[in-house]
Amino acid sequence: MKLSIIVPVYQAGKYLEKCIKSILDQTFTDFELILVDDGSNDGSEKICDDYAKKDARIKVIHQKNQGVSSARNAGMNCAEGDYIAFVDADDWIETDMFEQCMDAMEQHKVDIIYHGMTKGIWKADKKVSLQKNIPAVEGVLSKSKLRKYMLKQKEGVAVNCFSYLFSRKIADAVRFDITMPYSEDNMFVMQVLTNAKSYYFLQNCGYHYDARIGSAAYRWQPAMLECYQKTLKATRNFLQSLSFSEQEEQQVMAMRSVDGYASLIYNLCLPTCTLSLREKNKILKRARKAFNIDYYKKFYHMDQKNMFEKTKPANKKSRLN
Repeated sequence: MKLSIIVPVYQAGKYLEKCIKSILDQTFTDFELILVDDGSNDGSEKICDDYAKKDARIKVIHQKNQGVSSARNAGMNCAEGDYIAFVDADDWIETDMFEQCMDAMEQHKVDIIYHGMTKGIWKADKKVSLQKNIPAVEGVLSKSKLRKYMLKQKEGVAVNCFSYLFSRKIADAVRFDITMPYSEDNMFVMQVLTNAKSYYFLQNCGYHYDARIGSAAYRWQPAMLECYQKTLKATRNFLQSLSFSEQEEQQVMAMRSVDGYASLIYNLCLPTCTLSLREKNKILKRARKAFNIDYYKKFYHMDQKNMFEKTKPANKKSRLN
């Protein structure tokens, strides 16, 4: 068995069949598809079982609702492939994506394949935006080359677990943190990247990530600050594994910290956030200290007022100062 494809499933009935079909239609066929039903009650659980009856490559795990991290871990625990990939249940992939990934993995014998993605933004059933996120280079990168890439490319590398294909011997040493309701794949990716020694960057955007306004990514996340603090620590460990100098590390951490701070501000401005203005300001004060914003401003110029203008909060009266 070459490849284990893990799909965490929760209340995904509307999109699940498109996802499963796109995987079963792959030109690369030596894989197992592990569908982890995380306590669905919208018919997703039946869809999983029905497909398993029709295709012997499919395994189904049913568990009580414990969250996406637990579901992914359950899939990893029973994976038998030499390599592991993740696909979200409301996404889909082009037919030759895994063939391209596996060809590169087999030819170059690297620990990790990093590929691009096509991101669609949906509002209700209408696609309102489409963009391609693609690695700036293609080819094999050692740790030293990855260090140069990270310094040159401001966006760095993606932190979504579905943007990678992992050697199982590398990924097996890590699991998703089930205590993190947000940014859990960021944490996982940073830890696996730290353990890896070789990487292949593939300029393929065959993974279609559909972000839907109103989904978890667009809802207020009370634990965002604590989750970001964990991922920043993992990011720092990753940079140190690449032998970054102190100044180089500070430059990248400045970018990550300010991006995290901006995301937190956006999160606090969402209509679903019911905190008072006083409570929001209290969180921001903690965040400025946690992210070391006042120090990093010399690396990345920003100010709180401008960040709020960029987020365009729905309720202007609740602007934070």
